[in-house]
Amino acid sequence: MPPPALGEFALIAQLSHVFGPAPPDVVQGIGDDCAVLALSPERYLLWTIDSLIEGIHFDLAYMSLKQLGRKALVVNLSDIAAMGGEPQYALLSIGWPPERELGGALEVAAGLQEIAEKYAVRLIGGDTVRSPAGLMLSLTVLGSIRPEELLCRHGAQVEDLIYVTGPLGEAAAGLEVLRRGMELSPEPQATLLGAFLNPQPQLPAGRCLAQHHLATALIDLSDGVASDLFHICTQSRVGARLNAEQIPISAALSQVAALLHLDPLDLALKGGEDYQLLFTAPAHQEPRLRQCFQAAGLPPPLAIGQIIAGDRVYLETPAGFQDISGAGFDHFLGLTTE
Repeated sequence: MPPPALGEFALIAQLSHVFGPAPPDVVQGIGDDCAVLALSPERYLLWTIDSLIEGIHFDLAYMSLKQLGRKALVVNLSDIAAMGGEPQYALLSIGWPPERELGGALEVAAGLQEIAEKYAVRLIGGDTVRSPAGLMLSLTVLGSIRPEELLCRHGAQVEDLIYVTGPLGEAAAGLEVLRRGMELSPEPQATLLGAFLNPQPQLPAGRCLAQHHLATALIDLSDGVASDLFHICTQSRVGARLNAEQIPISAALSQVAALLHLDPLDLALKGGEDYQLLFTAPAHQEPRLRQCFQAAGLPPPLAIGQIIAGDRVYLETPAGFQDISGAGFDHFLGLTTE
């Protein structure tokens, strides 16, 4: 009998069991976008780490080293946004292939510094090593938040509405455009390539939700709605129902999906790397949500479904309901425990 398959969700759950319960000063350990430590009664420390591996997360055939540096920091800042926090410091570990010109590492640093300056983050240390298997970046970002403002994945309640902060699937479509060397008209080309190559962390939206206590649960969209919403459902012990007609699909995404004979809804729900925020909030908060986002100069949040009783994520379409729980990107889907 073959050993059981082990996906990313299951691996994280098993690792959590191996390492055991978190100590008392850890407010949130394994299972959220950041670890949260109680530094003092007035301030929590947010601590996150992300790695980018050549051939898995990026390909330098269609991404410059400077763009890579920018994106490497953005994906970490997105985790801070997903807790409602404010980023402060970063540490960089870079593995550089010995056959490449070492000066290229300074191009990565320039891109990283561009984002750091934009969001008032200081890089204060790290590590540099040889990496014969390809370029590798690993960034640790530290941030902070007031205890009463902290947002996690586990607070969603039945009948909460589900929102996203922007259009979905554009980054996945942009990646396909780059992979296939497609040439589009200027506007959709700029929209889709920008979404993939130059995403923006939704820090202002996260702060708005946290400061005004508008959300019950929050996560960033790195692996796709189908997977990331399932994280919220699992942590909150609820289910979710999405309405296919409410999923925000841009004209640029629809155009490229038609050219590639792909389902735009599939790209929007499972494509990943959007780095928008997905959150849940009581229906009565809708007027305050819109006022808060408008006051912050942000586009209004977009409702895409509702939290329900149960433990699965369903997509409602004219043809019926589909179970899409955890159907986004998974690094280890299909690998076994042996």
